This record gives sequence, C-alpha cells and structure tokens, in this order.
Amino acid sequence: MLRSTAVLLLTAGLAIGQDTNNPEELKKMHAEAMVQLKAAQDRKNELAAENEKLAARVVELEKQLSDRDQQIAAFSERTWFLRSHYAAWNKFMDRYPQMKERWNAFMSGKVLDAPTTLPAMEDAATG
Repeated sequence: MLRSTAVLLLTAGLAIGQDTNNPEELKKMHAEAMVQLKAAQDRKNELAAENEKLAARVVELEKQLSDRDQQIAAFSERTWFLRSHYAAWNKFMDRYPQMKERWNAFMSGKVLDAPTTLPAMEDAATG
C-alpha cells in the first residue's frame, strides 16, 4: 500500500515536470494519493487493534499455561506420595508374610463385591 503511494507520488512528480499547466490533473492525483494514504492509515490502525487483541490473548494463554504448570506440579507431588506409600506398603507386606497372605485373601475374596441381598431394615419406630 505504501509502495503504491510512493510510486504514485513519483509519477506525480514526473507529471508535474512534464505538464505544469494542468491544475485539475494535479488535484485529481492529489485526491487519489490522499485516498490511498487514508486507506493505508486505516489498515495500519486495524493492524494495531488486532495486535492489541493478540497481545491480550497471549497474556491469557500464558496465565493458562502457568495454571497448568501448577496443576502438573500438584499431580506430580501427589503421584510421588502415592507411589512412595505403595512401595512402603509392599515392603511392609514382605516383612510380614502371614499378613500378606491375609491381605491377598481379603483382596481376592468377595468382600469388595456388592452384596447380593440387602440387609433387613429395622423399623425406626420400634427401635
């Protein structure tokens, strides 16, 4: 856009040198140059506004990234806690083989399954 304005102005300069007696032609060229300059300024303003929006979006995305980093750190800490306790549990069970057998029986049994029948409900008024 600016390049075409510069070319127009150079062309206008050549035209002036060739024909200085035609003020109407000069006015027309000036008006065209002003229209192009106005269009270039409008586009520059549009780009500046878009740049501001993008800069605000970058700030928002950086905040989200920071929040995610904090979440990852918290999950990492929690995962380390659970893994260390699981490892300690396994060492504990290795030291006490009888307890380990009971634990394995408990885990493989139907203790964790849902009951097939519901327990009898006592009447609250008689209790």
